[in-house]
Amino acid sequence: MRELLRRLFVDPEPPRVAVEVRPRAIGVVRVADAGGRRSLAAAASMELAEGALRLSASESNVTDGLALRATLRSACERAGVLGGAPIALVLPDSAARITLLPAAEVQARSEAEVRELIRFRLRKTLPFDAREARVAFRREGDSVVVVAASSAVLDPYEDACRDCGLVPGLVEVAGLVLFDAVRASRPRADRLIVNWDDGYASLLLAVSGAPALARTLLGPAAESPDELLREVQNTLLYYRERLSGTGLAGVTLRAAASTRPDVTSWLEAAVGVPVEVVDVWTRGDARLPAQGLAGAAASLFRRVA
Repeated sequence: MRELLRRLFVDPEPPRVAVEVRPRAIGVVRVADAGGRRSLAAAASMELAEGALRLSASESNVTDGLALRATLRSACERAGVLGGAPIALVLPDSAARITLLPAAEVQARSEAEVRELIRFRLRKTLPFDAREARVAFRREGDSVVVVAASSAVLDPYEDACRDCGLVPGLVEVAGLVLFDAVRASRPRADRLIVNWDDGYASLLLAVSGAPALARTLLGPAAESPDELLREVQNTLLYYRERLSGTGLAGVTLRAAASTRPDVTSWLEAAVGVPVEVVDVWTRGDARLPAQGLAGAAASLFRRVA
């Protein structure tokens, strides 16, 4: 009863529109609720002008605000979002820092005190002032999953949405959205999720379904397939030697930036475990094949097939 009351009177109503801003494109997904089921109503993806965004965790990513707003409006129009709406805003993993902290070291009496403790713990690792960081966290077993971001990065994205009549009540990063979607649709097992997009790649490791490692790579490590493969192999080595891993159930890959036609078989041959490509489905069995829409769709559906 307590959980039911919380959902009815405390938790906000889930948005029916998600906007994913990627380094070179914007994706918009709109869903409709009918008969207690959430199904795909419309989706659109549009390329951004070259140089409209730059990846950074400490400075504004928006270098051409006019181009960002024009592309966002066009994508919304194509998806039938004409009068504005509350949205889930999904940003590149590089826009924030994803960190795992031991739960035993993040104990406080109130949520506000927990945030201050997290800021203190991260003060030497963030590329921006931890005292001013916008912090979100959740406890999962023995760990606390933390996402910290600078207002200098988030504000321009949110301002662009508001200028288009959109209300970004929920802000997420793509890698964690996909991580949660994969876990929600798979048995609890050891699995690596790779979110590979233009300019960055994130490696998120689950052990028995619980988050165990999160890394975001920039520069050559994310731009060169061979460099990325080396980082994946290093992550698997860490899994075996430091986490006593006995074997992954598989690797889930979102390769939105890859131009390799054989990306799945290429990675599978290198890591020696099954590799599946992210493929987000609605509950009405309508497929969204575009990798560029996967983050926005997963934010609304939280499932991957």
